[in-house]
Amino acid sequence: MSNDPLKELFNVSSHNPSFFSVVEKAGFDGEVVDFCIPVNLHFPPAEMVELIHENLREILRYYPDYSEVHARHIGAIADLPAENVVPCNGSTEIITTICRLAKGSILTSIPTFSRWTDLPEELNVPLHTITRRREHNFRLEVSEIVDRCRNVGARNLVISNPNNPTGAHLSLEEIDQLVNYLGDLETVIVDESFIDFSDLESAASLATKSSTLIVVKSLGKSLGWHGVRLGYAVANSGRAEKLRSQLPFWNINGLAAYILKNFARFKDEYYASFARVAQDRIYMSENLANVEKVKVFPSCANFLYVELQAGLSGKLLRDNLLKNHGIMIRECSNKRGSSENYLRLAVQKRAAVDRLIEALKIEVANMSCGHVVLSAA
Repeated sequence: MSNDPLKELFNVSSHNPSFFSVVEKAGFDGEVVDFCIPVNLHFPPAEMVELIHENLREILRYYPDYSEVHARHIGAIADLPAENVVPCNGSTEIITTICRLAKGSILTSIPTFSRWTDLPEELNVPLHTITRRREHNFRLEVSEIVDRCRNVGARNLVISNPNNPTGAHLSLEEIDQLVNYLGDLETVIVDESFIDFSDLESAASLATKSSTLIVVKSLGKSLGWHGVRLGYAVANSGRAEKLRSQLPFWNINGLAAYILKNFARFKDEYYASFARVAQDRIYMSENLANVEKVKVFPSCANFLYVELQAGLSGKLLRDNLLKNHGIMIRECSNKRGSSENYLRLAVQKRAAVDRLIEALKIEVANMSCGHVVLSAA
């Protein structure tokens, strides 16, 4: 066993350790700033937090409402019929259910959210991949996705839009083309967990009428509260009913249910928050572009995919930023189709970005000159 607590902490096959574990073991004397977990930093407003505080006793004391109530509330947020909505305990719950129900092999692009690559293998579902290429800014064309589906005989397709971690995307017209060209597949799944942070149109309205399309969506990221564990799927009414039947009876906790029930009071602040995130993304992207030996790729999400110059270790940079500056980042060596030369940096507010830029310049310069203080994990 290693004596290096950071090496042990980040020795995980996918994802990252929790923020709480990182803060506990980082050994940094001060506030740790999180550039690892992409979340909306401009929501919720203080009034919403206070409302929860005032009603916490009842929220925790009683069972939450049933699924049909949550479906109505989510439908009101997303402007969708409740019969097409499948509320879930975070998007991972519905991703797990979809993978369990899969008939035949799954094709997904890489790199992507690790559950889409890990779960099929855990469940013994055949998995095929299509690699996003650096020279194309990690964007895929409809024709190459269709060709890859045909060549490997995939029965199910998964596309994250915008893609996590690269930020590349397809338009609604291109999603519609995919669904039409691949109409003989069992399922086309579009994971829109980060779409609120973009100006892309959701494919959810297509899913309500489609025999094959399912849209998956996380709400925790958009609400600024990963911890409430909220997500949903959208499908035609028959498929939505089947998905709901596979989920636990009370899969939405009381706090999440209360937030859904009272969301309408804060709807204006919610939608305004995304424009503020977009401004933060522009500021962060422009400033990162001024750091030597770092390349930033286009993104329409609330994170940026960053490439380090060859020879720079993302693991070493991660450890040095955490230990020396209290900055937590995501290096992507444990994402299939990526490597430690790539970082996914969550969009932060300007003061935090300034702190990151200063720290990056110091650590990249030290690494380039061979002045390192830690060993890579």
